[in-house]
Amino acid sequence: MRIVEIFDSIDGEGIRTGKAVSFVRTAGCNLRCSYCDTLYALFGEEEPCSYEDMSVDRVMSRINPRFRRVTLTGGEPLLDPDMPALTNRLLEEGFEINIETNGAVSITDFLKRVKPGNLFFTIDYKLPSSGMTDKMLWSNFLSLRECDVIKLVVGSDADFDELVRVVSEMSAHYKTMPHIYIGVVYGSYDPARLIEKMMNTQVLTDAVYQIQLHKYIWDPDARGV
Repeated sequence: MRIVEIFDSIDGEGIRTGKAVSFVRTAGCNLRCSYCDTLYALFGEEEPCSYEDMSVDRVMSRINPRFRRVTLTGGEPLLDPDMPALTNRLLEEGFEINIETNGAVSITDFLKRVKPGNLFFTIDYKLPSSGMTDKMLWSNFLSLRECDVIKLVVGSDADFDELVRVVSEMSAHYKTMPHIYIGVVYGSYDPARLIEKMMNTQVLTDAVYQIQLHKYIWDPDARGV
């Protein structure tokens, strides 16, 4: 596995915000979002990607067993061919797993390769300001479970309009929706404006506004936090 970093911190966003976890960050991504804050985990960017080749056993030995929670992230973790093997090992050993994925890799294909267990996805739907909306696999967003999280990051009013459209379409498909978490592109959109819009939009009644907590506790560009 191509591992950029393994570290302990708190989950900075999503349904485990504030809880202690071990992070495993893999190298490489199939998207190039305009606001990406982990360029150091990509290939072909100005800042070279530094990673270590590790076996699944080596990765397991570096994960803190005390927390029993792991966040698998990137880059894009589902691109790593050994990710199913690592996931299965973690499930066998009783970890709760959050996989942060970008919406452009099939989650249904991945789930066919892992055992049932305490696993949920935090899946991005990339809105227009990301430049990656056309890469989204709509089948992903019709295949989610109640435990999964859809994350939407707003950088413009046009993003919000698209957000309402896609959440409305998803709502028509599900009897019980996955969790919806909405935030802003850091430093690029007024959070108060977003919250006002959310509170006045019926389809977002149960959506959760989130901040990237780690960017307010530590330096926004800090790694390993």
